[in-house]
Amino acid sequence: RAADAGGIEVAVAAMQVHPQVAGVQGNGCLAMVNVCLGTDAAALAHKQRAADAGGIEAIVAAMQAHPQVVRVQQGGCGVLGLVCSGTDAAGIARKQRAADAGGIEVAVAAMQVHPQVAGVQGNGCLAMVNVCLGTDAAALAHKQRAADAGGIEAIVAAMQAHPQVVRVQQGGCGVLGLVCSGTDAAGIARKQRAADAGG
Repeated sequence: RAADAGGIEVAVAAMQVHPQVAGVQGNGCLAMVNVCLGTDAAALAHKQRAADAGGIEAIVAAMQAHPQVVRVQQGGCGVLGLVCSGTDAAGIARKQRAADAGGIEVAVAAMQVHPQVAGVQGNGCLAMVNVCLGTDAAALAHKQRAADAGGIEAIVAAMQAHPQVVRVQQGGCGVLGLVCSGTDAAGIARKQRAADAGG
């Protein structure tokens, strides 16, 4: 109902108008998480509307502007993970849009800055899994960007710091499996990097 009333667009607009107000950014993340949650047709439409409204770029900007604010980092990673889900053409385009905006790097940075916050770690895993999912050239580039940003080490550290948190363990294994795929020189180097990090 909130989406039908224009809730997605007004939340994104509020984030764009008030980029330095952490409360607006945190609440904007929360609104988008709640509206975009789900896998049914309505949720998929909401994810696309969030992207069309500039939500991906607004989330990345919020995370860049407020790196110490847990609520923004946890919610931002959650939104990136949700909006970047999907393997259809629209989902692939949203993944690319997130990568182009710096979504991979802000998700890794969030995990590095907040290593003891399980919610940030779990949502960071979700963001990286969904942005890196795929076998096409773009997905391979996303995997390399995640590795270059320190994502492999951040995932291993998250799994070591939160051994009892199923979401972190499941998501971490998923990210490691995706990022370490590939038989080319870059893929082999990512596998070695994961092994060296304790993955």
